[in-house]
Amino acid sequence: MTSVTLAQVAERAGVSSATVSMVLRNQGRISAATRQRVLAVLKEMGYVYNQTAANLRNRSSNQVGLLLHDITNPFYSEMTAALSHEMERHNLLLFLANSEESGQRQQKFVDSLMRNNACGMLLCAARGTSPLFFDTLKRHNIPVIMVVRPLDDVDFDFVGTDNFLGAQLATRHLLRLGHRHIAFIGGSEGSTSRAQRIGGYTSRLLEQHIAPVADWIVPSQASQSDGARVSEDLFRRFPQITAAVCYQDIVALGVMQTLRKLGRAPGKDFGLIGFDDITEASLVQPALTTISVAAKEIGRKAGELLYSRIQGNDEPPKRIILPPALVVRESCGFGQV
Repeated sequence: MTSVTLAQVAERAGVSSATVSMVLRNQGRISAATRQRVLAVLKEMGYVYNQTAANLRNRSSNQVGLLLHDITNPFYSEMTAALSHEMERHNLLLFLANSEESGQRQQKFVDSLMRNNACGMLLCAARGTSPLFFDTLKRHNIPVIMVVRPLDDVDFDFVGTDNFLGAQLATRHLLRLGHRHIAFIGGSEGSTSRAQRIGGYTSRLLEQHIAPVADWIVPSQASQSDGARVSEDLFRRFPQITAAVCYQDIVALGVMQTLRKLGRAPGKDFGLIGFDDITEASLVQPALTTISVAAKEIGRKAGELLYSRIQGNDEPPKRIILPPALVVRESCGFGQV
């Protein structure tokens, strides 16, 4: 027999899950009428209050963990800053760790959080994380929010952006400016986010009856130096390329270096678009056209959702997808090429 959830009780009583939770704990400023209505619905539906789980929650600390795979990426710096501010609003202490794509480092951090009775965590899981890790995470019985990197597992809350649409916006902009020889630079092979962005890029090309060229889609590490390295090799082999969509702004900044080295001018004879809208994107010359994926808003929304879970919200897992937006600056030019 399926157990009755807090969310089902809340729906029947016409209140929020948080209100039902406060009634169960005899807390909060709730009117007598509302309290009686909730209690009646609890009795009617046969809701069984899990005192053991409640005791575990009450013994938890005010510590929240954030595990990223690359804390050097400026995108994550902005997201973390917004998340930290959201946690501070609720008197929660944020701890940050860097997995560097290591499953072993990731596991050590989670184990440490559990030993310290953390009340929740946010994860951008290391690439190649085993299903067993996620299964074990579910059994820990603390709120977990996945951020940025999408998972197929629907049992976790997720906050991120629409990678496919973002790449479509970037590619469409270049096509409208007249470019037909467009490369895609950056991202790690095997990355789900990269696959989604390549999907958006190729779909726009195909809509214009332009066949994507596999050799013009190249991976790169998340750094200016590697963006410069892979793009130099690409442009020397295929000088006919006149534009590029980059997986990240940090990679696009490296591509700018290569273009100058080869005597080409972004914004004049080459169209360049990044992804993330980090602070540096608006400071370089020419300023970088990019896809804004609202790093700060992702951090804020993830923190908001985590806090609601900590407070007892047991509604079904949510997927919060923040829409990307094209930010037009100078690196693509403004006319036809």
